[in-house]
Amino acid sequence: MDSLHLHKQWPSDVTLVPNLFLDKYMLRANGEFVKIYMYLLRSIQGEKLSLSMLADRMSCTEGDILRAVRYWEKEGLLLLDFDHTQKLTGISFLSPKASPKPHTPSPAHTPEPDVMLEAAVSQPAQIPPAVPFGDDKPAEEPAPASEPDHSLTSEKVSELKKNEDIIQLLYIAEQYLGRPLTLTDTNKILYFYEGLKFDLELIEFLIEHCVSKNHKSIRYIEKVALSWAEQGISTVTAAKEETSQYSRTYFTIFKALGIQNRNPVKSETEFMDRWTKDWGFSMELVLEACRRTVLQTGSGSFPYTDKILEEWHAKKVHHMTDLEALDAGHKSKTVRQMPRKAKPNRFTDYPHRDYDFDQIKKSMFQA
Repeated sequence: MDSLHLHKQWPSDVTLVPNLFLDKYMLRANGEFVKIYMYLLRSIQGEKLSLSMLADRMSCTEGDILRAVRYWEKEGLLLLDFDHTQKLTGISFLSPKASPKPHTPSPAHTPEPDVMLEAAVSQPAQIPPAVPFGDDKPAEEPAPASEPDHSLTSEKVSELKKNEDIIQLLYIAEQYLGRPLTLTDTNKILYFYEGLKFDLELIEFLIEHCVSKNHKSIRYIEKVALSWAEQGISTVTAAKEETSQYSRTYFTIFKALGIQNRNPVKSETEFMDRWTKDWGFSMELVLEACRRTVLQTGSGSFPYTDKILEEWHAKKVHHMTDLEALDAGHKSKTVRQMPRKAKPNRFTDYPHRDYDFDQIKKSMFQA
């Protein structure tokens, strides 16, 4: 296991934090980034640590630690060394007034397998401007402008995480997801509580329901949560009724396609969710598309049904009357495109005769 070699230049019973860091840098930084920076300072005690060990101690991922140190590198407080494989090999702490100098590790300075984290002293310089950052992306990658911001402030997250019930909820979420929560996971779950006003029991059922459907992505869980909020679902009872309704929807479509004796797989539920949720088709229209699929293909083809409904969606078909009008238009167009029968004339207004020319030729020679 690759390890980090930490060593100090100050007493072991104190951790020195410059006031300028507290006054200028800490106030505008993400709380998790501050926690990681402070713990790295605390860890310069001469013991060997690895990124995985740090992640375990701080209940985060190695990726979270790497994002944090890259952020502080952008702020001019850390200097990072990487080997030829872009693996982190060293971290140097810089003075809060210092700006990192260009640094390219040379073969002569290539560290040994243990990563060296050390406190470096540099000359004062101007404080670099703050760099925008997101919870689950590097600082240089702002969130897409088209995606609504459902995140909470770091101060609000820190406040909520002091609540014992919230701590228990986050622990339960980790057990369901089968992994430590990332910053994004935590922020989204707390948004369900603070922003959507879901109670703890409903959030737990939300996560349990999504995981039972083999969906562990926080993006998917958020999508379901927002859908419930739009429908005014605020209790576990209402959520169970809604999920039961969609289960009935799945099996009704299955029956129309001639599929029996099994549960839907992920790709099939994605098709059906698109038809009923994203495109908003009524069950009557979906079942009609299924009927036409079976007539044309002789089997229950989800892609074929999807093509039918995609065309109807593009044509803004919302009711059976819209479909009837669309079908009538197709029929009229087909009739117009059929070739017309030629009108009779004086050359064609006689019955055609069939002659046996071989027999005629034979008769001529016999005469």
